[in-house]
Amino acid sequence: MRNIDEIWKTRVVEYNAELRKYLRYMFNDHLLFVLIFALGGGAFTYNQWVSTLDSSFPAPFIMAVILGLILSWSPVYTFLREADAVFLLPLESRMKGFFQKGIWVSFLSQSYILLLVLAAMMPMYVKVTDRGFQSFFVILVILLALKVWNLYVRWYTLKNQEREAHFVDYFIRFALNAVFLYMVLSEASMVLVGAVALILIGYLIYFQFSVKGKSLKWDVLITLEEQRMLLFYRLANMFTDVPKLKGKVHRRKWLDAFLNSMKYDQKQTYKFLYVRSLLRTSEYYGLYIRLSLISMAILFFSDSLWICTLTGLLFMYLTGFQLIPMYKRFDYKIWVSLYPVAESVKKQSFQQVVQWSLIVQAVLFSLALALSGQFLGAGIQLAAGLLFAFAFSQFYLIQRLKKFEY
Repeated sequence: MRNIDEIWKTRVVEYNAELRKYLRYMFNDHLLFVLIFALGGGAFTYNQWVSTLDSSFPAPFIMAVILGLILSWSPVYTFLREADAVFLLPLESRMKGFFQKGIWVSFLSQSYILLLVLAAMMPMYVKVTDRGFQSFFVILVILLALKVWNLYVRWYTLKNQEREAHFVDYFIRFALNAVFLYMVLSEASMVLVGAVALILIGYLIYFQFSVKGKSLKWDVLITLEEQRMLLFYRLANMFTDVPKLKGKVHRRKWLDAFLNSMKYDQKQTYKFLYVRSLLRTSEYYGLYIRLSLISMAILFFSDSLWICTLTGLLFMYLTGFQLIPMYKRFDYKIWVSLYPVAESVKKQSFQQVVQWSLIVQAVLFSLALALSGQFLGAGIQLAAGLLFAFAFSQFYLIQRLKKFEY
């Protein structure tokens, strides 16, 4: 038993060290400034919107749906590794405490998200229902209890190999979470609330006894743990190089016409590599598309000129900033050292790729505003975006790339 406790302590220490190593790059001074700016602008806009609400607004329903989704997303942190399927398998009967600790670590980690989301939604809820902010603590206790319920049900379902059972369980838990929260938030009859609570308890007991005696699905647990860490590495890769991240390369044949338009010239060597990396690798292409679509959706539905402009510039900054790690993508490839191309050409090529990426974003953002009928805002967004793309690539990017040289 002591050996298992030592394994647990070692895994937690290594996990926390891994988080700290990348979080210091993710939450640097530049990102903190952008986050503070974005949160300030978002809080101001949200406060203005809340002041326009009345009792007819379905705040309890919206809160129940959003919080229900967050509660249903309850991954259990097991800290397992691929080799554990061989070396820890004989000790499965003695590892109950190991996994119990994982459930409670998962609870502590995920409770912060519930706390922040509930705090953000309380002004809307208080404005619509006229209930005081003191109800925050009652709702928070209910959410924490539901989080424990979700984690234990999720743990029991992981003993089923069938992925269909996992999906069905997720939707059932979401429905139960949402219905129970809606009844609590809308102050429904205590009889109805109690009936749903009994269903929740019965659902937990059913799974507890249905998987009794079943062995752990080590391959499922290890795969889920690897996917969880991969998600974090992909997020960290937006800010720094992550050696453990293995991105996928996609053919994207429909972009061949664009790639073939580039001239085969010695000075185009790195531009050719960077453009292909941007368009064909999942981490950079997916990042670019996601940020562009999110910003376009916000711009399309927003009617404030200055908020639209600042939102567009903010997302362009996030895109450009998170493309910077692509500069060193080929530094560990031996064949790149054989290219008779100066380092200055590499830097200039990367600047051009980032600049044109931001220019395309500026055009897309102005197009989103034009489609919503805001033609003046579209013109301002295009002009501001083009200016930002030039300033970012010619000044800010140069300073960031100098750090790589040291």
